[in-house]
Amino acid sequence: MLRYRTRDLVRRVPAATCACGRGFDIYDGGIRGRVDDMKVVRGTNVYPRAIEQIVRRWPEIAEFQVRLYTVEGIRDEIEVLIECTDQEADGVPGDLLGDLGRELAEAHEGLRFGVRIAEANSLPRFELKAKRLVDDRQVWGATTGERKAM
Repeated sequence: MLRYRTRDLVRRVPAATCACGRGFDIYDGGIRGRVDDMKVVRGTNVYPRAIEQIVRRWPEIAEFQVRLYTVEGIRDEIEVLIECTDQEADGVPGDLLGDLGRELAEAHEGLRFGVRIAEANSLPRFELKAKRLVDDRQVWGATTGERKAM
């Protein structure tokens, strides 16, 4: 992985790996993510791209959204809202919510993720670069000492 000055993450493929005789490097798969997408939740670095890689392993999940919010004005929380592919049927398969929550926690130093089912077709659909993270947390004002939305 390389970081451009634009803070995009890409994967360089050297020209030598191509049998076609290409004399220049290419960047495989386009932009993989952004360096500045990282969020800190209760002291743990959270990358939306890492969450997406885990969620996309579950074929039962049609769409998802990550939401960051503040509880009681002091504690940051993170939750993943999911829409299942067949949400009209008998709910979610097996212990999908618990299993997904555990897998996300294991990948993020034990950070507890809330996982909830969203109403069918309530989450926005995206093409190309996805913005699936909603940050509704509150921060202290630098000079006023009051809480304000990020």
